[in-house]
Amino acid sequence: MREGDSMIINTNFRLSGLASGLDTEQMVKDLMAVERIPLTRLEQQKQLTLWRQEAYREITNTLRAFREKFFDITKRSTYLLSDNTFKVFKAISTGKEYVTASGTSMAEVGSHTVKVLQLATADKAVSNAPASKAITGEVAEFNLAGESILVSLDGVTKEIELADYDNLADLIGDPDNGLQKLLNDAFGEGKIIVGVSDGKLQLTTAGGASKLQLFYGTKGTEGLESLGISNGASNRISTNATLIALKDQLAQTLVFDGNGNVSFTINNKTFTFSENDTLSSIMAAINNSAEANVLIRYDEVTDTFTLTAKQTGAGDNIRISETDGNFLSAIGITGVTSEGVDAIVEIDNVTITRSSNTFVVNGIEYTLRKVHDADSDGETITLEQDVDSVVNVIKTFVEEYNKLVDMINTKLSEEYDREYLPLTKEQREAMTDREIELWEKRAKTGLLRNDPILQKILSDMRMALIEPIEGVGISLASIGITSKSYHDKGKLYIDEDKLRQAIINRPDDVMNLFKKQSESVPHYTRTLTAEERSVRYKQQGLFQRLSDIIEDNISTLRDNNGRKGILLEKAGIQGDVTEFNSSLEREINTYDKKINELTRKLYIKEENYYKQFAELEKYMSRMNAQMDWLYSQLSGMK
Repeated sequence: MREGDSMIINTNFRLSGLASGLDTEQMVKDLMAVERIPLTRLEQQKQLTLWRQEAYREITNTLRAFREKFFDITKRSTYLLSDNTFKVFKAISTGKEYVTASGTSMAEVGSHTVKVLQLATADKAVSNAPASKAITGEVAEFNLAGESILVSLDGVTKEIELADYDNLADLIGDPDNGLQKLLNDAFGEGKIIVGVSDGKLQLTTAGGASKLQLFYGTKGTEGLESLGISNGASNRISTNATLIALKDQLAQTLVFDGNGNVSFTINNKTFTFSENDTLSSIMAAINNSAEANVLIRYDEVTDTFTLTAKQTGAGDNIRISETDGNFLSAIGITGVTSEGVDAIVEIDNVTITRSSNTFVVNGIEYTLRKVHDADSDGETITLEQDVDSVVNVIKTFVEEYNKLVDMINTKLSEEYDREYLPLTKEQREAMTDREIELWEKRAKTGLLRNDPILQKILSDMRMALIEPIEGVGISLASIGITSKSYHDKGKLYIDEDKLRQAIINRPDDVMNLFKKQSESVPHYTRTLTAEERSVRYKQQGLFQRLSDIIEDNISTLRDNNGRKGILLEKAGIQGDVTEFNSSLEREINTYDKKINELTRKLYIKEENYYKQFAELEKYMSRMNAQMDWLYSQLSGMK
């Protein structure tokens, strides 16, 4: 319910017509039906205003979508106010495995020779040893016949049936039932190595195998427990584990400060983590830090950590130090193990050095991929104008522009049928949903017929596309974009052959025609003076003009007079203060006040009718009583 809305409910319970025999309820209803005609008209006028508000907001949302599609810099694929939209090149490489390229708006058509001498690499710091401890256990019992353990190797799990053994050497090396023999039979030789370390049983992987994990067997827990190995023991750490859980699983024991934290610095960015943080969250924090500018990853196959600088090329791009605890050294990172180098390339026989494998030279963005052999002549990069891309961009714009013009013209030319007013409550109750839908569709038609705001928007857009631009020697017509006749009402048509020739022969002029920026007033603001707006309009390209016109009508920012866009001041838009404070909203609120006041008066009028009929009932009751008395008296005289 809108502000100012109210509802008067009559809860009186009446028994009428007992004396008179009159249908008082119906008589009052008929009398009030006439009285309510002005109220019905007000409610219909309010509904028409609400529908007009909806129609204006539909136009606003359409203009907003049009602006966001073509004039919003974040929509890179359809953004029309960029040089790259109109100066597009196809780059062809004779050896894409060595070098690829793309042309920017500063490029020129032509060919260039490229020979890659060296690729840029990044500083790396790799663990100096495996990060995880091997699986070890102190064997407590050698009589293991009837016991079993589950062994998982790189995702493949098998059950190993144990036997009785004399000692640790027998447990490992028995030719028939030794653990090494059993594991070789289950997974193949050379993948799992069973040995002794400090008098304890030790299991490691080799021969390309990586992750080994041991679990209780199906015959109970005693088999694994007798080997002194915990359930789930692995030779690889889990990145999902917390630091406190990893403390004794790393090859080098992890040390915390007195508060259970570790602290270290990477490229002047200090990180502090608690013993309850997981390794994966720590790695994510490092990888997401723009200041640290490095990537850290754990390789389960090699059981090593690698810290790689995001910045390639020569230079000191990884600088590390421990502050509290020993997190970096515990995972084997102690310093740079391989230094990055710059990319070296010959372009048109000129040697160029860059810190990245992707760089721009003379408007061409090169991406180096592989080093050429010393005796190679390199590759040829050929840049050709991509006319199709430019034509498609302009065609897409014209199609969407024509849809916008069609929509506004339809609103302006629709006939309004005064016979189709908003339905009253009684009328709606007597109709089906489909009948109501069709009626209201007709009733909403033509509400913006000959609307001056929409007429001005169309007129401004047409003139913006026609009027000359200072310093630009071509027009839409000269490149094949025209309106065919007056009856088209501003719609545009493209002579594609003529447009292609203009793009090929005069690419800079075509670009300036559409997106030239005013040098005197380069940026649109809501506070520009009339003189500044005039100068900007004359100097800027067609798309810039259209963008300004749309902003004038739908901007949520205020001008020097404190007013927002014209359409927003008229009808408002959801999500903005104008949703509840616009010209039409104030008009609707006025109708609400009038409706409330008239409803109050009608309530009083209805009550008065009932009082009058109540008085009538009272007199009729007295008359009936007198008649009954008189009748009884006359009857007694007989």
